[in-house]
Amino acid sequence: MRGVFFWEAAGLSLDRANPYGALLARAMQEVGVELEAGHPETLTKEWLEENRGRIDVLHLNWPNYMYGGEELEAQLGLLAELIDNLALARLLGYRIVWTVHNLYPHESNSHDLDHLAQTAITHLANAVIVHCEHARELVRKHFHRTEGVFVVNHGNFMYPYPNEVGREEARRRMGLNDDHFVFFYFGNVRRYKGIERLIEVFQSLPGAHLRLLLGAKFYTEYGQELVASIPPDDPRVMLRSSRHFANDAFQYLFNAGDVGVFPFLEVLTSGSVITAFSFGMPVIAPGVGCLTELVPPKAGIVYSAEDGEGLRRSMLEIQERELGPMREAAWARAHSLVWGEIAERTRQVYESG
Repeated sequence: MRGVFFWEAAGLSLDRANPYGALLARAMQEVGVELEAGHPETLTKEWLEENRGRIDVLHLNWPNYMYGGEELEAQLGLLAELIDNLALARLLGYRIVWTVHNLYPHESNSHDLDHLAQTAITHLANAVIVHCEHARELVRKHFHRTEGVFVVNHGNFMYPYPNEVGREEARRRMGLNDDHFVFFYFGNVRRYKGIERLIEVFQSLPGAHLRLLLGAKFYTEYGQELVASIPPDDPRVMLRSSRHFANDAFQYLFNAGDVGVFPFLEVLTSGSVITAFSFGMPVIAPGVGCLTELVPPKAGIVYSAEDGEGLRRSMLEIQERELGPMREAAWARAHSLVWGEIAERTRQVYESG
């Protein structure tokens, strides 16, 4: 069986892209499925005709990239073409699978268009993959699809990121010592991530020994502005920013921290939380999306997103916890997200119906 996996511009790379796609492709090969990278320009009527019989599955992940544009009129044209081509693909015998990483695109200014797109793709797909039961319910509620929706875990990120550096060396590299209690955030700087709130709450916490280490990736004007707004004279807030962190840099950042804090305003699932678990790091996160199912009580604190003081209370509470058992629980959670099992389950989804 062969499939085309529509992922990111960098394709199925373990280095320059979110490694999810490459890790799944690597695991799928072990269960007899070959995945190759697809791009928005791949999915044309000519390509569908030419590859009929060679490709069995078209696996979509971020459909908004396939109809994105500066103007609404251009987006409508691209979306109409995408839906037309997916309908043709069904007629030609391709199987269409959509993994719902996000219910809707983050920070979109055309929600109605996105709803139309997601609903159409949901019903054109032979099968829909979600990462938790809550996401399955959201697909039912928003897009009215109940059959052919499969829960398949998001796999761990233990393979692509070296983890050979211990806590002492990582802290020395970051300018930290054993007395510091380090809250750590890692990820893209975007509005829905809640980073401004995290900085505000952290600065309200007492304790000269506390540190907030920010591993910030920024691509947008908003990201640049937020990074520039971090007080340079506050020794407790430590910024490490880059447009791209090399894979071997992750171990210095994650191993220097005590607890990962990810105060998302909205999210379905989180690669950052899974990366933290992959380094044995307990986490603090709001009870949104799949996070309640993803984060076991022994591996972190999940607070109510409606509680305005939930983040602050969690950051105070976790300082009183015994972190050793929490680290072990985080490791165990990462080890439970096994790519081999995920690949086998995905293969079954490809063959379903």
